[in-house]
Amino acid sequence: MEIIKQILSNIPKGFLQAILFNGTFITIAYVLIWKIFKKRFQNWRIQVKERVNTNQIKSELKNAFFTLLVGVTFSSIILYLASKGYTKIYTNISDYSTFYAVGSFFMFMLIDDTWFYWCHRLLHHPKIYRYVHAVHHESIDVNPFTSVSFHWIEPFLLTSWIFPVAFFVPTYAPVLGLIQFWGLLDNIKSHLGYEFFPINFNKSWLRFIISSTHHNMHHSKFKGNYGNHFRFWDRLLGTEFKDYEAEFDKIQLRKKE
Repeated sequence: MEIIKQILSNIPKGFLQAILFNGTFITIAYVLIWKIFKKRFQNWRIQVKERVNTNQIKSELKNAFFTLLVGVTFSSIILYLASKGYTKIYTNISDYSTFYAVGSFFMFMLIDDTWFYWCHRLLHHPKIYRYVHAVHHESIDVNPFTSVSFHWIEPFLLTSWIFPVAFFVPTYAPVLGLIQFWGLLDNIKSHLGYEFFPINFNKSWLRFIISSTHHNMHHSKFKGNYGNHFRFWDRLLGTEFKDYEAEFDKIQLRKKE
């Protein structure tokens, strides 16, 4: 019981911080791109017809409340376990090496992407989809607030890879924080509704990174483009939409008009 009390005691402060932190970046992205510079970036929209309305935003904000609450609860559990020495999370970089700390960031990114891909495909299973993932897909024309609009089960499932990693793999605490911050920015980018990557992006060495168009097509076409950070799994298993690059190029041509 004492353990539960300690974990719960951290949630109110953590929840407020999560709202301020996530809300600041998401709101800035929405206000700048969807309001202030809306006309300037009109041809940069991925879906030509705008379908986002007030009801959608309200629904996304309601879902975001539970998404952030679950995320904070999850973090509180991890922090408690770390404070008791049950995990391999460390704060002194000299415990291992700077090279390992930097390298672990990319390692965890690959783990996160792999976990996300397979969980995402699982969530699209007909017997599961309507109970959980359908909440996220209520937003067909996505915007920054869609990035935190999930059924409460989903954020727990998609980030639960941290548990086995924290228990068995040496994890530098700031790297774990950086992964979360990168995840926030990457998630906003994927749900931006606008394509800001340059025209030659899919022909550069960075083409393995998922663009806003890539994930936007998942919302509009539903079955395909399941990846999170990278295109590796979609390309390897043939789940990437075959017209993705053509669609990306089409938007780039529109941006020149």
